[in-house]
Amino acid sequence: FLANGCEHTAATWLSPYGVRWCGLADERMAVMTSNYWTSMSAGRVAWAVGSSFVKSAWPVLLLNIALCSIGSLLFCSTSEGALLAAALSLGVGVSSIFPALVSLPAELRVEMTPQRLAVLQLMASAGEMLCPFAVGILFQMRMYSSFGPALTGMQAVAFTALATAFFVFRTPQPSYRPIRPADAVFH
Repeated sequence: FLANGCEHTAATWLSPYGVRWCGLADERMAVMTSNYWTSMSAGRVAWAVGSSFVKSAWPVLLLNIALCSIGSLLFCSTSEGALLAAALSLGVGVSSIFPALVSLPAELRVEMTPQRLAVLQLMASAGEMLCPFAVGILFQMRMYSSFGPALTGMQAVAFTALATAFFVFRTPQPSYRPIRPADAVFH
């Protein structure tokens, strides 16, 4: 939800944020938005090439969240250099989150059924729709300075969810063996 929400919130509101809050020219922000999409595309190509060499999606997801968090924090600045660094960091950060999440169930030996994939896609689509909408409401109220904190908040929640999932799924579970009638001891 929040991974795709953050991706589309940044893409939708990066240019208006730079123009209205940071005082940058429309042309500069158009190029910056293009750089954001380019860094995301480059990250997806890197994931496509490198995913076969990765033993676990967890470190990739952690790196993605770290890059997204750094980018989100940099969006709290009004400097053009910081905004460019934020756009590039966030672009690479969001690039492989969804593909890595899709591969994670197989790593955990959970079958990715069509229904589960549909729910995952539905949640991602809901994030793409609702997160930019919520930030748009803030921008309508002229609360442009909320852009960086909103993205940072999304990343904090995403990191908390990822860390919780990591510790829940990576903790060894006791193995239970069903008792067969032949194993039962009767007194």
